[in-house]
Amino acid sequence: MGKIKKLCRLKKDEIKALMKKVIKIVSKPKFICEKCARVAKEEKYLCHALVLKIKKEKL
Repeated sequence: MGKIKKLCRLKKDEIKALMKKVIKIVSKPKFICEKCARVAKEEKYLCHALVLKIKKEKL
């Protein structure tokens, strides 16, 4: 995957142009930006990343 700006800094038109890359970055997220709430599977794509803890609920 080529160089991409932090998701937090992408503008609407940039997201449209990079949609395939963005989908790969946000699928199965492990991190969330505490500033804008965007998610990513790698910390490097967010500016204020926190580990996203997902609790499995009992059904």
